[in-house]
Amino acid sequence: MELQRRMGSYETELALRAAQDDRAREELIRRQERNILRIASRAKHRFVTKSDDEWSVALCAFSRAIDTFERGSGGFLPYAETLIRRALIDAHRAESRFEREMSVAPEAFSADADEEAPGAVLYAVVQSSVRVADTSLRDEILAANAALGAFGFQFFDLTSCSPKQQKTRKACEQAALALLNQPQARDSLFHTKQLPIQQLVRQNGFSKKILDQYRRYIIALVVLQTGDYPLLSGYIRDCGRGENT
Repeated sequence: MELQRRMGSYETELALRAAQDDRAREELIRRQERNILRIASRAKHRFVTKSDDEWSVALCAFSRAIDTFERGSGGFLPYAETLIRRALIDAHRAESRFEREMSVAPEAFSADADEEAPGAVLYAVVQSSVRVADTSLRDEILAANAALGAFGFQFFDLTSCSPKQQKTRKACEQAALALLNQPQARDSLFHTKQLPIQQLVRQNGFSKKILDQYRRYIIALVVLQTGDYPLLSGYIRDCGRGENT
């Protein structure tokens, strides 16, 4: 019991260092690989290996736990386990939702689909996934859900918070580009998991109303552009082109 307590204390201190030190992060992940797989296996009620999608989801959640863990909030390992379980549950729900979206809303597959509907992003994704019949799109959605989950929403939530007008979308893209080109603002976004609205308004003159209303869409643009999401980043950027202003 005493040994477990000491090991837990060491992992907690290592996690605090890992948030700022890549070597400490690598050591912590290496030490906890078996534990991450164990948690994933228990959550999925089956044996999970490093070749499974669940491993990627769990590893992303563990890394997010390192970034968000704070001293005084208890032990790191229980905190990380909670985040891993939540991420796996969210990924399962997203996968189920994806399958439902593929089987419903037949108008999404029609050439006459309303390009200005709030679900234009989803429609573009569904249409493309059916057209190319490529499982890599599904894998990207699952990975994106894990990344966007740190910000409190999922990829399919964009169906209700994407701008309909080209002028508004352009403003959102410019805000995302500003974040990508300003390391301090970008780091603030990923550290606090909040869009630095005041900074963007003060330094770049963007509309506070637009930033606040479409913050999820802007965050998604940045996350997808900075990660390995070649299909999704193209869909979210290109959907709705040709709309009227």
